[in-house]
Amino acid sequence: MYDVISIRRSNPIEEVAARSGVDLRSAGRRLVGNCPFHRDGRPSLVVYPANQSYFCFGCGAGGDVIDFVARLHGVGFKEAAAMLVGPGAEQRIHDTSKVVRLPAASRLTALSPTEAEVIDAAVQFYHDALWRSGDALAYLAARGVSPATARRCRLGFGCRGLAEYLRSRDLSLAAARSGGLLSGEWDTMLGRVVIPDIRGGRAAWLTGRSVDGRNPRYLNLRVATPLLGLGVTRSDQVVVTEGPFDWLTAAQWGMPAVALLGTRVSRSTVEALARFHRVYLALDCDEAGQRAAAQLATELTGQALIVDLPPGVHDLNDLGRLAGGREAFLRCLDETNSRKERRWDSNDAPPALRAA
Repeated sequence: MYDVISIRRSNPIEEVAARSGVDLRSAGRRLVGNCPFHRDGRPSLVVYPANQSYFCFGCGAGGDVIDFVARLHGVGFKEAAAMLVGPGAEQRIHDTSKVVRLPAASRLTALSPTEAEVIDAAVQFYHDALWRSGDALAYLAARGVSPATARRCRLGFGCRGLAEYLRSRDLSLAAARSGGLLSGEWDTMLGRVVIPDIRGGRAAWLTGRSVDGRNPRYLNLRVATPLLGLGVTRSDQVVVTEGPFDWLTAAQWGMPAVALLGTRVSRSTVEALARFHRVYLALDCDEAGQRAAAQLATELTGQALIVDLPPGVHDLNDLGRLAGGREAFLRCLDETNSRKERRWDSNDAPPALRAA
């Protein structure tokens, strides 16, 4: 067993990140730099010395110093903790010869047939496991997600045995490891609710949300992060949410929706949303969410409208857990449209996931 508190205290995350090649600069009480876990065109990594944690607003990676080392070197929790303990720790962290780098974005515009088959098979494995996990089903219920929505969206739960399952189907374990589904034989999504992105009827990406509160809260597949839900949206209007559970809430309400999966607004995001006649921006009511909404509204002039959620509601999933949440959101949309003299008609579009 490792003394996690002692490890964190002895290895300030800002020092470990700097020794690992991350060029950090001061931004008030925080430090910012380019994220080493994805192709970061602008500084998206934020290190918080005060609470010894980090978060990337580009790829969603986050956690403490042990998680940082584990992700950087492609190892599990125990291996990362061991790297931070005892003589030679500094050299072990500085040695990045075994660092698992994410593939370049250009390669990830399309999955290889092998990668696509492995991801879709993994999602089926997790989906079958969901119904055997009382904890996962209870967590979904607490987040306001019904069993019907879980089936329609092919939600799952990370359990042991993915490597054996893939072997039984003669599928590539190497592809599973490079994509982040496996670390050796270890199941990386263990204990997480799995939310996939469906394109053309097949799963092409996924994220895992921890059920027990462990960090990082979300663990993403190591392929390009999509606009979640874009592949099953067939409407000329769309609700843009921030997180996966906000998207699930909108999908459960039968609304065409996508999730940014963060607050970073990229050129590809703007281009993808530009295809819609009307874009309703229902992002989180915090500073980062509202800043992203304002940026999108500026980029999509004439198409995008910022939706004001009811007072006291932080995000769409919060609203979805309240009695009458859907009706309250429709009123928010009506109020938004009144500024443009165009009312929302929920019959304008098919349910967001009909194609799935």
